[in-house]
Amino acid sequence: MQAGAAQYRNHRITSSLGMAHFGFFLLFPGFFVYQTLIGMGAMSAYLGGYFAVVSIALVVPLGLTYCTVPSDGKSQLTLGDLGFGLFLTYFLAIVLLNAVFGANGTIIRTHLLSILYFFNIYLIFKNIDLSGSKAKFLSQTSLVLMSSLILFYARDGSFNLGYLGDPKSPESVATYQGFARSYVVTFVVVLACTSSILARVALYGVAVVALFLIGSRSELVAVVLLIPVVELYRARNGLHMITVVLLVVSILWNGPKFMLEIFPDSRVWELFDLSHSQSANARHDLTQRALRTIAEHPVLGDYGSYPPGEYAHNILSAWVDLGFFGFVYMLTMLLRTAIILLTQGRSKRQSSDEALLAWSLVFIALFLLFTAKNFDDMFTGAAMGAFACYCRRNNRRVITTGESHYR
Repeated sequence: MQAGAAQYRNHRITSSLGMAHFGFFLLFPGFFVYQTLIGMGAMSAYLGGYFAVVSIALVVPLGLTYCTVPSDGKSQLTLGDLGFGLFLTYFLAIVLLNAVFGANGTIIRTHLLSILYFFNIYLIFKNIDLSGSKAKFLSQTSLVLMSSLILFYARDGSFNLGYLGDPKSPESVATYQGFARSYVVTFVVVLACTSSILARVALYGVAVVALFLIGSRSELVAVVLLIPVVELYRARNGLHMITVVLLVVSILWNGPKFMLEIFPDSRVWELFDLSHSQSANARHDLTQRALRTIAEHPVLGDYGSYPPGEYAHNILSAWVDLGFFGFVYMLTMLLRTAIILLTQGRSKRQSSDEALLAWSLVFIALFLLFTAKNFDDMFTGAAMGAFACYCRRNNRRVITTGESHYR
C-alpha cells in the first residue's frame, strides 16, 4: 500500500517536472525558433507573436503543477509563494480596479498578459530540475541552436531578421529585445548547471558575441557583469578569484577595442556615448515624466497616465502604476531574495546549482529594473520562481498544512 502511494507520488512529481521543462522550452527556445522562421519568410505567423498564445495554452497545465508537487505526501508551500502571490494579487487588483474606471484598454491588456507571464514563468522556474541529464542536454542543445542561428545569419555585426528573408507577417516579428530575453534565460539555465570552468569560459564568449550581434545592450551588459559574480560564487580558493578578476578586467579593457575594429557600426557602441543615443535620451525623458507623476501622486501613483509603451524604463514604473506600496513591496521582495541568496547560497552547506540559478536571475532582474526595463519585466517572475525552487529543494522555510517551520 505504502509502495503504491510512493510510486503514485513519484509519478506526479515526474509529470510536474516534465510540464515545467516543456513550458520552458516552448516559451524561450521555442519562441526564438518560431520568430526566426517567421523572419526568414519560412512560415506565416500562425500563432501571432507566439508568446501570448502559448502562455494562455500553458496556464492550466502549469497551474496544476502547483497542486501536484508533493513532499512526503503533502503539498508544499514556501514563503516565496506567499510573497510573490501577494504581489500578483495586488497587481491584478490594481489593474482590474483601473479597468472599471476606464483606464487605457491597451495598457490593461498588456498588464493582464504580464500577470499571466509572471504566473507561468514563476511556476516553470519553481519546478525546474537542473540535475536531470535529459533537461541539461535539451537546454544545451537549445542554446547551441540559438547561437548558431545568430552567428550564421548575422550581417555587418547585426542579427537582423530583415536580412533573413521576406517575412509573411512582419507585424508579428519580435524585436531584438524578445530574442535577447529568450537567449539570456536559456544561457543562465545552462550556465547554472555547468561545473567546468573551461566550459563556462566558452559559454561566456559565445553569449557575449551573440548578444552583441542581437544588439540588445541592456542584456549584454547584464551578462558581462554576471560573469565575475558567477565565478566568485563558484570559486573555492583565492587563486581562482584573482584569476577571475584579472580575466574580466582584461576582457573589459581589450574586448571593446577588438570588436570595434570588426563591427564599427553596431548600436552597442552607443553605450560609450549615451549623450548621442536616441534611446538613452528618450528613456531619460520618460524617467523625468515618471518623477513628475510621482511628485504629483506620491502615494497612489497614477495608473496608465502615459501613452501605451511610454512608461519609465526602470523600477519607477512600479511607483507610477502600483503606487508607493507596490513599489516598496516589489523592491523589498527582490532585495530580500538577493540578500538571502548572497548570504546563504554561497556557503558549502547551501551551495547548489539551484542557488546559483536563482542568484543569477535575481541579479539580472535587479540590474534591468534599475537601468532599462519596466516593473513587469519577465525576469522578475523567473527570479522569484527559481528562488522558490531553491527554498523547496533545500528545505528552507516550508509551510505545510498551515504550519511554518525550518527543516
